[in-house]
Amino acid sequence: MKFAFSADWHLSAYSQDDVEKESGLSKTLFEIVNTLKYIVNYCLKNSIKTIVVGGDLLHGKSIIHAVAQGCLLDFFRSYNDIHFIVIDGNHDLSSKGKRVVSALKSIDKEPNVTRIEKYKKDGDILYVPYSIDMIDIIKNNSSKYLISHFGLSEGQLNSGISIISDISIKDLQGKYEEVYLGHYHKPQEIIRNDIKLYYVGSPIQLDWGEKHEEKRFLVIDTDKRTVESIHTEGYTKYFSIPININNKDSVLQEIKKLKNEGHLVRLEKMDEVNLEDLSSDFNIIDRVDKDITNRGINNEMNDRDKLIRYLEIMKIPKDDHEKYLSVALNIKESCIEL
Repeated sequence: MKFAFSADWHLSAYSQDDVEKESGLSKTLFEIVNTLKYIVNYCLKNSIKTIVVGGDLLHGKSIIHAVAQGCLLDFFRSYNDIHFIVIDGNHDLSSKGKRVVSALKSIDKEPNVTRIEKYKKDGDILYVPYSIDMIDIIKNNSSKYLISHFGLSEGQLNSGISIISDISIKDLQGKYEEVYLGHYHKPQEIIRNDIKLYYVGSPIQLDWGEKHEEKRFLVIDTDKRTVESIHTEGYTKYFSIPININNKDSVLQEIKKLKNEGHLVRLEKMDEVNLEDLSSDFNIIDRVDKDITNRGINNEMNDRDKLIRYLEIMKIPKDDHEKYLSVALNIKESCIEL
């Protein structure tokens, strides 16, 4: 069997975004749908007829945004030549309890969609949707392939940290040979001698926490025992780029190119490089180490003089001093009154 694997679409209204003029959708929702179309078109060009989605198609949990659900239905109905196999993720469900309701019930009657509501073994593949008894099902079954939606203790969040979970790699070893998961947005693999585990990750970068990540989908051939990672396209990417005196010219060329392509760029100032000419175009974060050992602040000063000296150390323009002083002194007086 050959199929594409994706997960964590997180379709939502994203009403805080600007509206994309042609579609009338919010920018993030438009880019998610655009990227999903890229995945399907790749599959059609390469004779891949099945796409498996590993949960979190929707974002709102117990809140269903009509515009997002409409996009989901329109998407499935646009590709009748593709068979979609879908499992629930935690964001698709109303709660974690036994009376849980899935927002994906709306796709149950779509002729080219198979939603696996309860765990199911189909040949060598065990599908386990997110549920209250998911952990027990996974630990008490076995199959050559496992497709599910959960956090693994050894898996990493976008920040690079791991969280202790109810499932670790030792619970899967000896039961499954290959595991394909949704839930963590960071694309990653955990490869051991007796097991291969893949988090496909989200199809687009949803925020600054996912900056620099190469988003993807997987193409899995169970007959040839191959897994291909295909980068997705069609969305705005986030870049946070260090800049200093030595690399300023090359960075300027890079960031202009990225901005012209529509991506979001943040500069990290690493030394005293002059970036005044860029301050209106880019968000600049000051990473310069500051010597605060000789601050020139002592107990003989009154509160106002201490604050002025602090503002000077932080290189706040003098024209702004009174604004900061007024706020700081008012806060101090309020605390004294309490």
